[in-house]
Amino acid sequence: MKKILLVALPLLVFSCSSKDEQFCKCLQAGEELNDFSAKMMTEEVTQEKANKMQQLKDVKKKECVDYQTMMGDEMLKRKAECNN
Repeated sequence: MKKILLVALPLLVFSCSSKDEQFCKCLQAGEELNDFSAKMMTEEVTQEKANKMQQLKDVKKKECVDYQTMMGDEMLKRKAECNN
């Protein structure tokens, strides 16, 4: 019984404390889109820049698909874990 406990306890602690890497990718994609959007507000929009904007939107949509209905408090908790 002790052997099972010694194996299970670290797995339980690790699984509870690990961050959601996919959510962190979603946050990164959102930040990249926001930064590019802000930059576009002060520059001339070219077709190349419009294509880049669409590409960033597509990446964000793909990375964040699992988080569309997540409640705000859960998102803030996961965001804090990404920053650690």
